[in-house]
Amino acid sequence: MVTIPGRIYPNETAKAELISFMSRYQTARRTAYQALRRGKKTGEIVKDLYQKFFPNARWCQWAVEDAKATLESQKDQVDMHVSDLEAKIEKAAEKLERTKDKLRRRGIQMRLDRLRARLASWKAFQDRGEVPPAVFGGKKNLLKLQRGKLSREKWRELRSNAFYSVGQANQKGLEGQHGNANTEIVHDPLTDSFRLNVYLPPLPGRNPGRRRDEADWVTVPLEVPARYRSLLQKHLDAGEAYTVRVVRKDDRFDCFISFPLKSDPLPVPDRSQALAGIDLNPDVVAVTVALPNGNFKVSRCFWSPDLVHASHEKREWIAGNLAGEVAEWLASLGVRQVALEELSFAQDHDTNKVFNRITHNFAKKLLFTRLIVALRKRGIAVFTVPAAYTSLIGFFKYAETYGLNAHQAAALVIARRALGFKEKVPKGLLQKLLGRSPGEGWTHGKLWGKLYGMFKATRKKIARSFNIKGFTPSVWVETIFVESG
Repeated sequence: MVTIPGRIYPNETAKAELISFMSRYQTARRTAYQALRRGKKTGEIVKDLYQKFFPNARWCQWAVEDAKATLESQKDQVDMHVSDLEAKIEKAAEKLERTKDKLRRRGIQMRLDRLRARLASWKAFQDRGEVPPAVFGGKKNLLKLQRGKLSREKWRELRSNAFYSVGQANQKGLEGQHGNANTEIVHDPLTDSFRLNVYLPPLPGRNPGRRRDEADWVTVPLEVPARYRSLLQKHLDAGEAYTVRVVRKDDRFDCFISFPLKSDPLPVPDRSQALAGIDLNPDVVAVTVALPNGNFKVSRCFWSPDLVHASHEKREWIAGNLAGEVAEWLASLGVRQVALEELSFAQDHDTNKVFNRITHNFAKKLLFTRLIVALRKRGIAVFTVPAAYTSLIGFFKYAETYGLNAHQAAALVIARRALGFKEKVPKGLLQKLLGRSPGEGWTHGKLWGKLYGMFKATRKKIARSFNIKGFTPSVWVETIFVESG
């Protein structure tokens, strides 16, 4: 999906009507959310909303779909919290085991107790198949309201500030434009401008069953950034479906138009063409292009040290620009297919809050989605591959051979994996691991896993005594097998 940001400029009359409708829509959404949590079926909820809020089935369906999205997000959040807390507990338990100072041990033990209590709370939701209650308007804002730091008018605004409309290609709006029946976007070729027509259904009980009247529509000018205008116009001319979300913030009305990019990616990577692998990290995006025979072609690092420390809005801006820069570079090389690692909730944790912020899933997921959109916009096919041991394999097998850093080498493994190449353990390393050729039951995947376990244990053992940042793969191999005896 691609989302085009825009802004609408309603006059005072239209503004009042839109604000009133937003309040009605958000109340319907909250009602649908609570009904979904109670286990009611979609059809029953739509009927209830039709009678209470909108005599229009489409708006009712979209309010339910919006509530479903919130519910799914809550479920993902539960899974993420459980996974994160388990990782934090494991890391804290390791620190407790090797810490001798009594005062520090007491602090780590208190942290462990807090983490286990939180884990039990989140696990309870997971075991029951439930989700915690959502706070529409934001939990932080609710706390501000309770402390008297937020006015009731502002709180109501935060809870009644948006509506959402899903389109279909066979639906037409007020002026006959295909793509969305209730929030129609029209392009005027004479003035080269856009406008948004929004259908505001009457309150329930008023002339039930009557057809939509022109007086029920609100028409407002729509401003679209110059770089997106041709893309939106092309989509409208094709008569394809699009989704519209309007969000009010203070006196500003932002309009987000979303639709799938029409491209025809291959079902599998084309092994006759070069393919780029991308390794995502909190502070750098490493891109390596592999030739069809799996050999290294070219590599580049795109650094983003401010991504994890920036505020939410600035982080979005940085991620978008970074993704565009990566996509432009690959397009300039003529690369038409790219592979990324599959996203996973698993991540490394520590008792250090700064480290946890840097390695958090959200920054990686943000980059992941921005990259996919930027690449697909330029007609580049995107594939995902399993993430198992890509960094380890790249570091020990390719880093010294091609003069790459660990991230670039990992990106090469990702590209080779997408092209179908199997990563065998080099003979010299295999001899050190087993002292012989692998027998029955040993696979190269298991061998890499064995090396990973030895590497992790050795790193933990010597990190307190040596500066390991400058260790090369050769040094690590010698160190690992010396330590293991």
